[in-house]
Amino acid sequence: MQRKFQKIMLIMPSNTMPADSVRRIAEPLGLLYIGAVLKKEAYEVNILDSTCEGYWNSTIKEGYITYGLSDEQIMKRIRDFSPDIVGVSSMFSAHQENALHHCDLVKQVNPNTLVVIGGIHPSLDPEGTIKHKSVDYVILGEGEYRFAKLLEALNSGKEPDFDGIVYKKNKEIILKPMMTRIENLDKLPFPARELIDMEKYIEIGVPYAPFPRKQRTAQLMTSRGCPFHCFFCSTSNFWGHKFRTRSVNNIIKEVEKLINKYKIEEIQFSDDNMTVDKERAKALFRALRTYNLAWCTPHGLMINTLDEEMIKLMAESGAYQLTFAPESGSERVLKEIIHKPVPPKEQVKKLVDLCHKYNIQVHGLFVVGFPGETREEIEQTLQYPYYVGFDSVSFFIANPVPGSQLYMQCKEKGYLPKGKRKIDFKSAEICIPKDSPEFVMSGEELIKLVDDKTKEFNEWSKARNPEAWEIKFKQFLKKHGDKADLILGRVT
Repeated sequence: MQRKFQKIMLIMPSNTMPADSVRRIAEPLGLLYIGAVLKKEAYEVNILDSTCEGYWNSTIKEGYITYGLSDEQIMKRIRDFSPDIVGVSSMFSAHQENALHHCDLVKQVNPNTLVVIGGIHPSLDPEGTIKHKSVDYVILGEGEYRFAKLLEALNSGKEPDFDGIVYKKNKEIILKPMMTRIENLDKLPFPARELIDMEKYIEIGVPYAPFPRKQRTAQLMTSRGCPFHCFFCSTSNFWGHKFRTRSVNNIIKEVEKLINKYKIEEIQFSDDNMTVDKERAKALFRALRTYNLAWCTPHGLMINTLDEEMIKLMAESGAYQLTFAPESGSERVLKEIIHKPVPPKEQVKKLVDLCHKYNIQVHGLFVVGFPGETREEIEQTLQYPYYVGFDSVSFFIANPVPGSQLYMQCKEKGYLPKGKRKIDFKSAEICIPKDSPEFVMSGEELIKLVDDKTKEFNEWSKARNPEAWEIKFKQFLKKHGDKADLILGRVT
């Protein structure tokens, strides 16, 4: 029997971010996984990645840059494909406004086209998302099999009857909470990269770690879930606190496919915590040694999982940069506010020294501006990377992202700004009254301090080791020397 819902379009919306940020672009793994599952079920799938296809089309307004296809281009693509149902990605809260706008564009083309939205923000604010006029369904959590189940229900004329789905029925919101996650990641098909033009991503060449060592770079995820409960993080509520992994054999098969089909020379691992299972990680690095790949970890590693054996294996398998995320230089802030287990800075320094011994650069991630944090503790964080010897750093400002413990605390204390919020990590969005004992400095002062200290450290590091910085930027400048100003914000 012919399916009523057969043609599926998946959309990655245009991106908006502070204008002084690096304009990154990477293949949309989430949509590619969903597309792979739907292809196995013989659906016709089309992916529209506005950020990639419209990378050089940008507008700047009130200090923010938006890059991606124009509304007219997006609507033409929708009309040309004429989908039966459209899925829109909203992975982070900063993307939600653009994602909902793309839902509106779908309905402008054809009000009868069903619109599904998923990702971290809709999963953490499902009722707020489903109330939007252009949204018909919200998928909670991992969408690969839930999207397929939704299509199966629609094509059989039944109501969705599975966990992790939200929809409207006679003006009533039906919410079936997410109860399950994918336990065996090896059962997922590899991301359907054939649904996009991989050469466009490779040609632009500004992935999540925006200064790759090689020209032909791809993203790869080896695990999902985080066993930790960081105060400011919302993504662990999406992926879950159980650490789930792909087998080494499964990962290597995808690596070989990337090399053989796309001539990939560098892997950027998009995991949040790929070394939590230390023995699995070491086995993976041993297996990677024969492939002559470069690789890095843009999103960070759990520092207390590292040792010399692992760092040596990383280097031997092609690691050129690791990202450490100590978050704070204050032991009290780490224990009492952030709730993140980070080794003492003396131990972190030893690990950084080991990385340098094996010619691996180390990038550091820090967050300041938490309620209850003192000025002295902020200064400890800003001075921390000098002591441990990071090669580069990014200092960010704590932002109460929906779904995080920080958001709940700020909501309870009345620290959330009134009106429209800026959900990025360069804006000071925690509004602590000046007469509060928790007030430390104004938002304007904090923004300037963080920006100045990021530039100050990176300039200091560059002057200390110019050869390492030349290596870091060599490939980027070779490829984008004439367009660097369009792509780069502050150095990260």
